[in-house]
Amino acid sequence: MIGVAQRIFSFLVLLGIIIFAFAHSLHLLLRPITDYSYNQPNYNNDVNNPWNLVTRYKSITPDGAIGNDFLIETPDANTNLFSAFKTAIVAVYFMLTGDLSSVSSWNLNENWTLVALLVIFSFFTTIYLLNLFIGLLSTAIENTNNDESFLQLKREILSEIELFWMLPYQRRRKDWFPEIIYYEATIEELQKYVQKIQSENCDESSKPFIFPHIYKIAKLDAKTIDEKLNDLDGKFQDLIEDIKRLKSEN
Repeated sequence: MIGVAQRIFSFLVLLGIIIFAFAHSLHLLLRPITDYSYNQPNYNNDVNNPWNLVTRYKSITPDGAIGNDFLIETPDANTNLFSAFKTAIVAVYFMLTGDLSSVSSWNLNENWTLVALLVIFSFFTTIYLLNLFIGLLSTAIENTNNDESFLQLKREILSEIELFWMLPYQRRRKDWFPEIIYYEATIEELQKYVQKIQSENCDESSKPFIFPHIYKIAKLDAKTIDEKLNDLDGKFQDLIEDIKRLKSEN
């Protein structure tokens, strides 16, 4: 799982930046611009005032006429989550899952800026980035979930146990730590292993050493790709020099 997290870390950073950006934009757009109190009703022209966002119930007369406001819900801290930046981040995070209840109190017909932000957010995050994240995560798990990764992790754990948890006399036991360890592998498996080591871009000190006779068994060239390219470049330069020499002689 550590390898998977390392592969998708940059994507998670990008997703976090987008969440912070949209949370900041919605906070600036939907925060109240006037003072208010949850304990004292305050109705004004501020459409983002929590008292103007709560549900109102009206009475209906027997003849079907709609009367004045009969009941009004009392607002609380969850009425307008965008009044504070920290709660705006939480609201935008839940919007990733399609939960738009945090913006349901606003009339979208009168706030086209909010509509535009919601459309952009839903496209670039909910539709595009989340599907991309699922694809990257599945690819990372597929590449990491193999026998070589398991053996590498096992090697690291055993090395830590041998270095820090065992006593000196335990490390000298031949039945625990034999001088020679044999591995069985087919020619195809050996070729894949050698080619993978040659293609890895890592320091020479950390790259496993392969004896020349292993290359002979695997029927591979001991030279790396860079060395082969350097040889080809040298031959190409020699060919150019020969062509120049022939032209000068003619």
